[in-house]
Amino acid sequence: MGSCIACFAPSVKLIEVGEKIMKSKTTLTIAGLIGLVFSLVMFIAPEFVTREQFPNAEGQGFTDLVTVRYAIASLIMALVIITYHLRNIEGRTFQAHVMRGYTLAFSVICITTIVLQILGKISAVPPIVGTGIVAILSFLSWRNLAKGPDQN
Repeated sequence: MGSCIACFAPSVKLIEVGEKIMKSKTTLTIAGLIGLVFSLVMFIAPEFVTREQFPNAEGQGFTDLVTVRYAIASLIMALVIITYHLRNIEGRTFQAHVMRGYTLAFSVICITTIVLQILGKISAVPPIVGTGIVAILSFLSWRNLAKGPDQN
């Protein structure tokens, strides 16, 4: 049993280090930049993104998917703008609530995308990686904030 605990020690130490360096402003900046990249790529090359995710789409179905891609890009851009403005929030409690929300929201998106990937519905490795990074960083920031200043 003791050797099993030793196996997890490096990952626990990594989480502790991540919690100490991940401030909510840093996490929100990274989340905003990742979202900005995804949104811009979807605005600039919607056909490419659609073809990568739905290689078998043709005709009107493909055209409709490209149109939906623009809508998704605008939603992502809206989140980027909101994220940018949330970076400067004050108060540990409010920051913790925001980071918990980001953790839950991006975890749901990541899990949904993983399930769709596994089921073969879409090819979505970049969104899985992007939303996974944001979910993990948000979680680390939330844990750091939830501990309170006297527990760091």
